[in-house]
This record gives sequence, structure tokens and C-alpha cells, in this order.
Amino acid sequence: MEQRIFSDLIVTPDGLVAGEVLIRDGLVAAVDARPGPSAQALDWTGDWLVPGLVDIHTDNLEKHYQPRPGALWDAYGAALAHDGQCAAAGITTVLDSLSLHGNKDGLDRKQALGPMIGAVDAAQTDGALRAEHLLHLRCEVTNPELLSLLDPFLGNPRLRLLSVMDHTPGQRQMTNMDVLKARMIAAGSSEDEVEEMMARRHAGRDPAIAESNRRGVVAVARQFGVPLCAHDDATEEHVRQAHQDGSVIAEFPVTLEAARLSKSLGMAICMGGPNFVRGSSHSGNLSARECAENDLLDILASDYVPLSMLRSAFMLIDDFGWTPQRALSVVAAGPARSVGLDDRGEIAPGQRADLLRVSRRSADWPIPVEVWRQGQRVA
Repeated sequence: MEQRIFSDLIVTPDGLVAGEVLIRDGLVAAVDARPGPSAQALDWTGDWLVPGLVDIHTDNLEKHYQPRPGALWDAYGAALAHDGQCAAAGITTVLDSLSLHGNKDGLDRKQALGPMIGAVDAAQTDGALRAEHLLHLRCEVTNPELLSLLDPFLGNPRLRLLSVMDHTPGQRQMTNMDVLKARMIAAGSSEDEVEEMMARRHAGRDPAIAESNRRGVVAVARQFGVPLCAHDDATEEHVRQAHQDGSVIAEFPVTLEAARLSKSLGMAICMGGPNFVRGSSHSGNLSARECAENDLLDILASDYVPLSMLRSAFMLIDDFGWTPQRALSVVAAGPARSVGLDDRGEIAPGQRADLLRVSRRSADWPIPVEVWRQGQRVA
């Protein structure tokens, strides 16, 4: 089956092209330059045609599994809602990033892990999902149960990324204790509750367990051939340890110095789209915009706002002067290649026909109009 789509603003690896994308059997067969559409083509004149976005880090599924504190939703329904939100934002491949530790807004992540992963597995098998869903497991090294929680999911064919994390207050992302306290109080905790939580987290951090868990996660990543991601590195020691472990991605580095060193050691720098759009980290750490200004931005992930990826890419074009192909690479080809997906992320012959039609009718927000995955419209 063949389909042709014309746009005068096709973002290819070599730059903007006016022409037609020929889709055959779910792949891009050709990109033919021409001034206008042929009789058989869909005419997207005036709208951009860009690659489908690839999101390697989002906790958006959790928000749909527990839409209100203490109120759990059906896991399959949560998977459908999360998927719909991602697809409508132009994301055609998403790594659902699930934490193997603790509680968030009252959600027991240990108890939620199995139902959420199982629901996405089932929905994808049923053909009920619009985007392709892969799996990113976030490994909190302070959790004594970490390796036993990880073990049941190591054979999941969707597993594509493991990250090593330490969210102990005072460590890494949580270095600025005043900011952390203010965030928790603003979210409804009392000052006494915040102090109690911090004391509990510090008391529960056993350096020997943390180091043993780190070594265990590194061994698992090597055994199963799963890419490894460093998380919230702040110091030279953190970065060099991550590099020694074999990390290929430096996710959300906390300082510019850590980002620079990570980049020099060959790690791709991943920052959050919400951080970029807002202009700052909600934790008071390194700004994604500062990374862009210092040529240290390889990947933008949605983190907690799916629409942030597309907005960020066009901000890079409009406000930072990046070429369209470079800007789109940080939300498509860059993240795809970082987790070993070589078949998507670019509009080029042989790549999957994961495509996004974007309108610029708004002065600020690029608007997703149509989303295609493997040559079929899904949103």
C-alpha cells in the first residue's frame, strides 16, 4: 500500500524540503522534491511535516493510574488515557518511565509497578495503543528491595532503558534543601512532616546497599544488553562513576560542569522539556536552555508534560536559531538512537513512517494536527 504526502516544509536530516513523502508498507520509501502536490498526494501545504517524536522519559502513566491522591484508576484505562495524551502531543514512541521505589503523592510504586506494566503490555498486544510503548525502569539504589523488584521485568521485550538514581535529600537533584522543603510545603506537607520525611530518608540510606545495588543494576544492564542511563549527576565523581559503569545517557545533570564532563566522555545529554519551556528546573538545578546555549543538549524528554517536547523543538528554531533538522533531532532521532532504535526519528528512505503534521497558526505553540505511525494515522 502506498501513500503520498506533500508539504512545503518537510524536515529531513539535510534540512527543509518542499516535496512529497512516499510511504510504502509503513516505511518512508522516498522524499521527492517538487514545488506542489501531485494528484494522488495529501496536501499539507503551509504545515510542517516532521518526524514522530521519541520520548525516553515520562512518568505520565502514573498520573493516569492515580488521577487523585488515594484514588486509583483501572490500569488498562490508565494506559489508554496516557497513550492518547502522548499520541496527541506527536509522540509516536514512548518509554514509560516507572520508578522502583517509594511513594509519590500517596501512590505505592511497588504495588503499582506490576499492574501498570501489565496493563500496557496487554493494551499493546490488543492493538489498543496509538504510540509504541517501551519501558524505562528507574532504579533507586537506596531501596533494599531494588533488585528483587527489577528481576520479574528483565525478560520484558519492551525493556529498553535502565537508569540509576539516588533521590536522598541532600544528594544530587536534592542538593538544595531549601528548594526541596519549599516544594513539599507548597504541595501540602507541613514543615514537621517535611523534616520527618527527610530524617527518615537519611536514616534509611545505607551506603553499602546503595553501592551493591548500583553494581547489580550495571551487571543486569550488561547481561541483558539494555542501555544504562545516569541520573542527576552533580559532580565530577558522579560523572566518572557513570562513565565507568557504561552509561550512554546523562539524564538531567544537575550542574553545567557535570553536563560538560558527561558530554566530553561521550554521553548524550538529556534534559526535560518542561524545564526548557519554563526556562528553569523545578528543582532549582541546571536549566535546559543553558545546556542548549552551551551546545550540550542532545535529547529532550517530556518528563511530566507530553506537549513540552514539540514546543521545545520549535523554541530552539524560533528563539535559539537552530536549524529545523537539528532542533527536531533532539526530540526524535537523538532519543531514538540513544536507546538503540535506528529505524525511526528521521524522514528518510528506510525509516519508519512515523510522521507529525504541525500547524504554526499559533504565535507560540506549534499545534499537532495529524499523527501517523508506520504509515497509518493514529491521532
